Amino acid sequence: MRYALALLLLALPAAAADRKDAAERPAAPPLPKIELYCTDGQGERRELGEVICITASCQTWLARCEMSQNNVMWRKIQDGCPGAGLLDRLRRAS
Repeated sequence: MRYALALLLLALPAAAADRKDAAERPAAPPLPKIELYCTDGQGERRELGEVICITASCQTWLARCEMSQNNVMWRKIQDGCPGAGLLDRLRRAS
């Protein structure tokens, strides 16, 4: 019994030093910041909140880059796009 008590008393200073070292160093390095953004039809980066005109399946609509359940997505705002007819005419003319 005396030997067990003596071993326990000898181990206490070493355990206290380990706790002190652990308290001084950081637990883990900080995580890198995750960049969230959408991409348009040409693969260009579009920031959250940015609004663009999307054309697919012969339909055109206005959409905003938003978050939905930890994913970025294009959310439809309205049918059609302001000035889309003019933009199509300019593309055909050039």
